Amino acid sequence: MLEFIKAIPGYLFEKSPGQAFSYYTAMLVLIALLIASSFIFKSIHKKRVQNHDFVFKKMFKKIPVRLVYFAIGLLFFLAVRYENIPYFSMRLWLILILLGFLAMLGYYLYKYLKVYPKERDNFESRPKVDATSKYLPNK
Repeated sequence: MLEFIKAIPGYLFEKSPGQAFSYYTAMLVLIALLIASSFIFKSIHKKRVQNHDFVFKKMFKKIPVRLVYFAIGLLFFLAVRYENIPYFSMRLWLILILLGFLAMLGYYLYKYLKVYPKERDNFESRPKVDATSKYLPNK
């Protein structure tokens, strides 16, 4: 067990780990899923905005762009790993970008499940302002 713990820094920080990486297909499928989910979420976002869900529009408008950014980052580090470029092909970078994606996914799930219902209820409970009284002074 102690030898395993001592071997972790050498495994993660090896500057040129080689092309022996058996997860190319899985990573390419993940990249394709990220790009496809970006388009799918963009259409969902557009439908929700057309239904006047302004809270959803404000809270989740950056998700499609961020999914594409993660896909581009994964594709870059996968290509660098294939070409075996020193320091850029370290295993650490792939692990960090995957952890960043999982953190973003967790953040937006929390936001959708906990924060969004409260904000939507708060927005719906506000008094509606009609166009005629909009410019009249308040009491």
